[in-house]
Amino acid sequence: ASMAGVPFFNGFLSKEMMLEEASHTVFLDNPWLFPAMATLAALCSVAYSARLAIGTFLGPERHDYPHHPHDPPPGMWLPVALLVVPVILIGLVPALVEPLVATTAQAVVGGALPDYHLALWHGVTPALVMSLIALFGGALLFLLQAPVDKVRRAVPRPEAKALFEAVVNGCVFFARRFLAVLHDGALERYLGIMVSAIVAVGAYGFWSASHGAGNRPLLPVSLSGLAAWFALAAASIAVLFVHAQRLFALILTSIVGLVVSLAFLQFSAPDLALTQIAVDVVTTILLLLALNLLPKQTPPERRPVVRWRDALLAGAVGLGVAGIAYQVMTRNGTTIADYYLAESKPGGGGTNVVNVILVDFRGYDTFAEIIVLGIAAISIYALLDLVLKSAAVRRLKAQRPKEEAQDAHPLILVVATRVLLPLTLTVGVYIFLRGHNEPGGGFIAGIVVAIALIMQYIASGYAWAAERMKADAQGMIGAGVAVAGLTGMAAFAFGHPFLTSAHGHFHLPVVGDIELASAMAFDLGVFLTVVGVMLLSLGQLARVEQRVDPAPESAAPMDIPLEPPPKAPLPEPAPAGARPQEA
Repeated sequence: ASMAGVPFFNGFLSKEMMLEEASHTVFLDNPWLFPAMATLAALCSVAYSARLAIGTFLGPERHDYPHHPHDPPPGMWLPVALLVVPVILIGLVPALVEPLVATTAQAVVGGALPDYHLALWHGVTPALVMSLIALFGGALLFLLQAPVDKVRRAVPRPEAKALFEAVVNGCVFFARRFLAVLHDGALERYLGIMVSAIVAVGAYGFWSASHGAGNRPLLPVSLSGLAAWFALAAASIAVLFVHAQRLFALILTSIVGLVVSLAFLQFSAPDLALTQIAVDVVTTILLLLALNLLPKQTPPERRPVVRWRDALLAGAVGLGVAGIAYQVMTRNGTTIADYYLAESKPGGGGTNVVNVILVDFRGYDTFAEIIVLGIAAISIYALLDLVLKSAAVRRLKAQRPKEEAQDAHPLILVVATRVLLPLTLTVGVYIFLRGHNEPGGGFIAGIVVAIALIMQYIASGYAWAAERMKADAQGMIGAGVAVAGLTGMAAFAFGHPFLTSAHGHFHLPVVGDIELASAMAFDLGVFLTVVGVMLLSLGQLARVEQRVDPAPESAAPMDIPLEPPPKAPLPEPAPAGARPQEA
């Protein structure tokens, strides 16, 4: 009865409110179409509610049950009876639930509610007329159920289940065809779609906004800066034409990295310049190791149409980035740099603002970055470990030219790397210790130390270096992340947030007065992680190289045995009577 909207039940109240709103709704410029549809829906709800209740409880008695029916136990009818009580109570006294309705509706609407009032009688309104039509029409439809059902059965009608399954199957079919065309595993297509979408969104944002020239004056152009710019532009353009020659292209990209580091020096950022050079060296070593496992030249070029398409897309991206850079650099804006410059010493205990930002002000970013570095290195290790166990190594061996030089480990390179190893390690420690107040820090020191160690792999071979490398690269990554995390958690013991640093002056015997900061322990974690990442990834590449082109068995370079070779056994004494030449 409540579902049918019979008066004195709570369903009557909700149906009246629905019909009241429907009576004022204009649909397709017609004021009566939507009210008629709502009335028809209410009429059908009365009809099927009457059929459900009367057909179940007041229909003809049946005797074809497999078992004699009996009343349900209280566990089945009591929950329903409990729900019936508020249905009747709310229908008789609607004012009881007005506060609850207001609270619930306001949470959904998120603001002020329209004026409403729950009551059984609002006078003769359009909603009341529509409700009476629905009640009497639904009852009439129920009474005419038999002839209406005959007509319904005689008229051909679509099966809802079949329609639903056909729609779902059609959606699945077209989705699979769409994915087969679009998601074909081609990285080039994915990048093309992503970059095109970025360019389209950026172009829309640019052309839909107002434009104005910046009023910040440009810096004067120096001769050295102009020469560096020409070198940068020439190297970048040359890569487009000689990229098929991979080694030459790698040299040209190194020129780009060098010019960028000079730009950092020009604008008083020695930390960034030192980091750029160190990262460029590591990247060059990494790519040299990788290129040694690849063909010397790239595969044949694609169709000119595809190349021009890619060139236009790349040109659009380049113009967009150049435009953004120009717009930013020609405008005066607020910057957070002044805050960092002012608070670096009193807040972080260091005068090297870049290092203080990395290990103190934005230490959480650095902590997340070393975790990402560790995950990347372990992924490289896993991928190359699969290569070592697959047929790829045999294919790489087959690709090697037959006339390769036999000296895989030149003596000059071996001697130079071993002589420079202790010196480079000392420089790395020095850069690490001075990083909080001078250019340096854990990241740069880690790269310098990693370069020194990885050069041992390159100069002397993986087998020789791995035999003497006692440190576990994966363990170093885990230790670095653990040290950085525990340093940040130590602040909890003093009632401060995660990664809050402390600093102060201390007097040590012999050494004297020194200034220490807890961020040094965090920087140590960064150092260990970087060294572990470099050793794990580059060492694994060297390991693949060792499998592809193993060193001769004589092998450990410069491992000259100290003990003399065993003497040849003396000849047996000649038997008596034998001739001297026989003896």
